[in-house]
Amino acid sequence: MFKKLRERIYAHKVISAIVVILVVGGAYYWYSSSRGTVTVTKYVIENAAQGTVVSSVTGSGQVQAVTSIDIKPQVSENVTKVYVGVGDHVTAGQLLVQLDTTNEQKAVNQAQLSLQSAELSLAELQQISTTTLLQDQSAVIKGQQSALDASTTLVSDYENGFDTLSSVFVNLQSVITDVGNFATGNNINKNQQNADAYVSIMPTYLQVSAQSYGDAVAPSYSAALAAYQQNLADYHTATRSSDRTTLDALFSETYHTTQLVSASVKTINDFLNYIVNNYPKDNRLAPLPTITTTFQTTFGNDISTVNNNVSSVENVIVGIANDKDTLENNQLSLEQASETLAELVAGPTQLNLLSQQISIQSAQNALATAEQNLAYCSIRAPIGGVISATPAVVGTTVPSPAVSMVTQGDLAEVTLNEVDAAKVALGNKATLTFDALPDLSLAGTVSEIDAVGTVSQGVVNYNVQVAFTEASGTTQVRPGMSVTADIVTQVRENVIAVPNAAVTAQGTTSYVSEPATPVSSSTLAASISGGVELPAVKRVPVTTGLSDDTLTEITSGVNEGDQIIVQTLQTTAASAAASTGGTSVLRSLGGGLLGGGGARITTGGGAAGGTTGR
Repeated sequence: MFKKLRERIYAHKVISAIVVILVVGGAYYWYSSSRGTVTVTKYVIENAAQGTVVSSVTGSGQVQAVTSIDIKPQVSENVTKVYVGVGDHVTAGQLLVQLDTTNEQKAVNQAQLSLQSAELSLAELQQISTTTLLQDQSAVIKGQQSALDASTTLVSDYENGFDTLSSVFVNLQSVITDVGNFATGNNINKNQQNADAYVSIMPTYLQVSAQSYGDAVAPSYSAALAAYQQNLADYHTATRSSDRTTLDALFSETYHTTQLVSASVKTINDFLNYIVNNYPKDNRLAPLPTITTTFQTTFGNDISTVNNNVSSVENVIVGIANDKDTLENNQLSLEQASETLAELVAGPTQLNLLSQQISIQSAQNALATAEQNLAYCSIRAPIGGVISATPAVVGTTVPSPAVSMVTQGDLAEVTLNEVDAAKVALGNKATLTFDALPDLSLAGTVSEIDAVGTVSQGVVNYNVQVAFTEASGTTQVRPGMSVTADIVTQVRENVIAVPNAAVTAQGTTSYVSEPATPVSSSTLAASISGGVELPAVKRVPVTTGLSDDTLTEITSGVNEGDQIIVQTLQTTAASAAASTGGTSVLRSLGGGLLGGGGARITTGGGAAGGTTGR
């Protein structure tokens, strides 16, 4: 029976082969599915180290034949020296024309001073000056003492003012008595009050005028007496320790009373002066009563007394007002000094620091611009060649071009988009490679950048000429060859630089990953070959600077020697889900169907595994 089956298989070899392939494929699928996998995350760790980050842009183009170059000035100044003439051979970097540097040197000096000033201001913000601290502390102590002195003076003036009222009321009592004796007395005529009696003894033609003076005596006395009596009562209810509002009111009341008493005394004195000055000097008339002289003397003295009292009370009121102003000003000065000291001790705010750092950056930019303009005053050959024209003339403003020359070698003219072109400057170093000469690499220097770009399908491009700066190998280069220029735009040396893969970004924040706990040197070394497992990792926010194809500059967040993760590896390892021993299905099929002369298919018994990096 098996013999016949074998004969049918040999008779239909194609069909039999197809059947075998299908059986083998199904068996392999079953075998693979029966085995599970385990994913293990491993990390490659390195110490952060200093390095050099080189930023460059790349453009492609063709090699150009010998070209005439116009060397145009970048600043407008007078020519002080022309070092070359037509036909002179010059090398790259050779000085051709010197311009007056007076203005540019002044600008550099000023920019340096501005930068130093900005740096000093930042240093003052970041560090408390001992001198400033002592000055501010002294200002606070002085302010406290001044406020205390002003407060003490104010208390003293209130007490002295109250004492002044005591003598004022003694004087007022005497004066108000004199006024009352005259206003209500009948010393001239027992049947008339003194004012009316004096009017009566005046000649008839003077009585009307005298009466106008006399009529003012009684009302002024009544007003003064009422004010005095009320004032005296208020004085007796107050003490030296009364509150300031009560004492202020008492001082003001007393000032008003002294003015009323002074007015009453003046009214009587004016009346007596009128009587004495206008009474006729006629021997036929009886002389004025002898008491008149006594009255004049009394009220002359009273006027002096009450005026002194008015001044005394006024001085008390003005002195207290000045004391209050002084105390308020001293307290305000103390508050300001205390705030200044508190701000100094607390240190600068982040906003102040950021503002000053921006000022420093602005000053650095201004200095770089000034130094570049100073360098522009020395017009140098961008490449080697032969001088073809020297329009520059000593003593005149530099023309454009200042010098013309023809190159002794070839130029590479490449095209850059507007973004890359903005990063390139004259004199940038470049490396040139050629499609036709894969083993040749030449150094070059940017010698010219188109001022106006060309627009093609909405994209703005600029032509950049790169001059060869080395002769070795240039004999192999032919005009028209395709060339690629890698132009260095920025270089950062001795900075913390990490592999680009170590930096991740989330939103506007960049991070690097580090072991949550630093690993040993042996673990660090072991991670280089295949990675190591870590119990935990942490993300550290960083500030990045310049980057190139492989490295990224870290300006803050990572220090030299910090352990950082530069690569994460996902390792998958097969684990047997079914027995791998015994005879495989494919082996049985191969032996049973094809016999000893057929193809023999076997499978290994070990676990398969692989490693992928990400």
